[in-house]
Amino acid sequence: MLHEFNLFNGSLQEINPSKKLITTLNAHSFNTLHKDIYFREALKSSDMLLPDGISIVWALRLLIGEKLKKIAGADLFRYEMDRIHSTKGKCFFLGSSEKTLNLIRERAAKEYPYVEVYSYSPPYKPEFSDEESQRMVDAVNEIEPDVLFIGMTAPKQEKWAFKYYPQ
Repeated sequence: MLHEFNLFNGSLQEINPSKKLITTLNAHSFNTLHKDIYFREALKSSDMLLPDGISIVWALRLLIGEKLKKIAGADLFRYEMDRIHSTKGKCFFLGSSEKTLNLIRERAAKEYPYVEVYSYSPPYKPEFSDEESQRMVDAVNEIEPDVLFIGMTAPKQEKWAFKYYPQ
């Protein structure tokens, strides 16, 4: 089953900056994909699936014989922020509370002063209505960010991104 996924085994520098859906696979995600078919489809459809955590790297080595490099979501975040900082780009944070998003914006302003930072705090709930999701899509599309970071916890964020990525 794992051979069906677009497991990434390169360095962050090899990632083309064109639009793509990048997701991470950690131990929690691995266990969840066996129980949640839609989540599994969301991960399979991503352009790149990064092995996030040494436990998943070892599990993949044992299960499918592939030696993959661990690429943590935090490493991807720093890489992308550095990249768009050098081009004076824009990023968008979707998810979390307004309080947390304020802290992110403050820290980003200090560490990445050339990045325009935008955000949207959706309501806390297990699933969003079509109207709520459309408001999120519209907020992102209005900004046209170079990078969109979605922080709604797995598997909710992957499912949402899978459904709305084409928009």
